[in-house]
Amino acid sequence: MSRGEVWEEAATLARAIELQVPSDHRIGLVDTRDASSIVGVLAAFIAGRSVAIFPVSGVNDPKVEDFASDARCAAVLVNGQVERVTRPSPDDPSGLLDPTLGLGPPGAAPEVVVLYTSGTTRKPRGVRLSSMNVASNLSAMMRFTVPWTPADRLGQTLPVTHSFGLSMALLALAREVPIVLLGDGLLSRRLANAFDLHAVTIFACVPYFLRLMSLRGLSFGGDCAHEVRLLYFAGGGVSDADLSALLPDFVGEFYLMYGFTEATARVAVRRMGDGAAPNSVGLPLPGTYVDIVSRDGVVQPPGSEGFIRASSACLMIGYLGQEPRTPGSAFVTTDLGVIDVCGNLSITGRDSELMNFRGNRVSVVSVEATVILISAVLDARLTPDSRDEDAQCTLRVVAQADTPRDELRREILRMVTPKGLIREITFVKTLERTRSGKPIRREATSASPGSNGSRA
Repeated sequence: MSRGEVWEEAATLARAIELQVPSDHRIGLVDTRDASSIVGVLAAFIAGRSVAIFPVSGVNDPKVEDFASDARCAAVLVNGQVERVTRPSPDDPSGLLDPTLGLGPPGAAPEVVVLYTSGTTRKPRGVRLSSMNVASNLSAMMRFTVPWTPADRLGQTLPVTHSFGLSMALLALAREVPIVLLGDGLLSRRLANAFDLHAVTIFACVPYFLRLMSLRGLSFGGDCAHEVRLLYFAGGGVSDADLSALLPDFVGEFYLMYGFTEATARVAVRRMGDGAAPNSVGLPLPGTYVDIVSRDGVVQPPGSEGFIRASSACLMIGYLGQEPRTPGSAFVTTDLGVIDVCGNLSITGRDSELMNFRGNRVSVVSVEATVILISAVLDARLTPDSRDEDAQCTLRVVAQADTPRDELRREILRMVTPKGLIREITFVKTLERTRSGKPIRREATSASPGSNGSRA
């Protein structure tokens, strides 16, 4: 589609939305991973209606009606068509679900989109974002990152249900760069070849994508994706050594970024090679202030670990169905980090992913990363038996089909420390992940110092 065709279709769809969706209701959107989803988002913006982008698996997902009802949607966009919602919205006397009410002082920026947290540790929560939230995040990214050229093309595999995926699509539209929709199927040689076939020069992804490439013997910039010159990588907590191992042949520039849905998308960005501290995600974006606080909200000195707190014009209006945030207030995540004396932020883990075992502070994610280093292991998920200190864990493993299980068990137990952490190892065919590849840990322990951030 040309840019003219995109805007023409969006304008036509916007007129239909205006006729079928009252101004005090939202319109839902089911992401079908094609151009109609991006056109649908633009159409809702043009029509002046907030769009709730549902985190569902497809048009036939039974949860579509549940999300539509909870978000006060009069209709849902599916494949560029407006479909009426059959289940009425819940009684809402306080107006908390109404996008035109409860926004705080008069003159506040209107809500334009509801994105949902990933749901990796709890039920997805609707994050209400205003026009100011979205515009300030996009403008900060445009100021910080190098310009794109008319010859560039953005390769898109992330869904628009993901804050990173939506923000990159909007950034491409703002910079007038074509978007190549590469699809959302399993990583394959065909997908790898599509980078060169469609002359993709810019790509954004999460750690899971690069790890899948590595497991399948595909090298980014080596035997595929030769024209990619800019790589945007979301994954705070990934070490420089990990990135070097995952990208041995890539010679372009890449950005390591940290963010969460409640802050629209990005919070801190490091342009690799810019002198930022190793293993950090660099400095906060322009207009964003980040500090580290203890569980009771006390600001921590440089070099001390604590909860990441952010203040920014990018911060959400509030969660769907709850009172709006106080304008200007900071947001405390459940992500743990450290800030050095130069202001560089490093992600050290997540409170719900850390546990105490026999005097050791153990990272669930680090243990999984250690197990995945074994060549016969395709994926792994560690789950504590309980919230109690010194609780043992169950390790679920996806292994190559021809691997002797007893031998692999012994190798895993040799590699994992502290000894005794793993009570049981079970082998499974697959492990549940979100559409963007995040591991789902709803069965795992969770804790919060107040608010619950969702790393993106």
